[in-house]
Amino acid sequence: MRKSSWIPEVATLSFNKKIVFPEPPKGFRVKSVSLPSVPIEDQRQNEQKCLEAGKQEAEEFYTAEIEKLRGEYAQKQADILDRLNDRADQALEMLNTNLPSLVMEIVQKILPQVDLTGTDVEGIVRSLIAEFSDKEENLEVFLCPEDLKLLKALGKKPVPQKTPDKDQNSSGEDGFASAIAGIFDNLDGDDSILPDLPRVKFFEDTSLNSGDCQIKSRFGLLDGRVATKLRKVREELTNHG
Repeated sequence: MRKSSWIPEVATLSFNKKIVFPEPPKGFRVKSVSLPSVPIEDQRQNEQKCLEAGKQEAEEFYTAEIEKLRGEYAQKQADILDRLNDRADQALEMLNTNLPSLVMEIVQKILPQVDLTGTDVEGIVRSLIAEFSDKEENLEVFLCPEDLKLLKALGKKPVPQKTPDKDQNSSGEDGFASAIAGIFDNLDGDDSILPDLPRVKFFEDTSLNSGDCQIKSRFGLLDGRVATKLRKVREELTNHG
């Protein structure tokens, strides 16, 4: 009697276990289990479809990644610009706060080193006189002694020398008259410095500094001192800031 092949039940429950036959199996055959053949043209079409699908998937993936990076960089750029704007605002605020004082300190250091000429003094005087709308207004201009000398020297013309007079008595009288006139010279102001402005008289004021100018009219006193101008400039710079 032929012995039947017996397979333990446990061996049929898992493919991870080794199946041991007590005897070599007989009476059966195993046919081919391979996939059916595919025509080459269909295979090429399938490969092309898979390739296109892979390219499409990759393109969508990297497009999404690029958009994500763009969003991140755009946010970083916006953050950097915001910080730069904040720094710029802080710098402008500091500049507006400190610039007026810095400018005034520089000007105050430079002004004493500037030597005025007669032309400069004339320009200062005429600029203040121009503020009066009525050209026929009687004005009194006050300058420091040094500036008044420069202004006088600007329009001073050489006086021709007179030939000695034979009459000694007459010459002595002329000299005495000139001396008397010199004593009282400029007591009432000098109105011959600017010939085109006959109604303007000039006076010395020892309390003024070089570059200062004050004009008195029937309406009051026009203050053209350098210190007053600097104070106005400081106020304008401060208010503008």
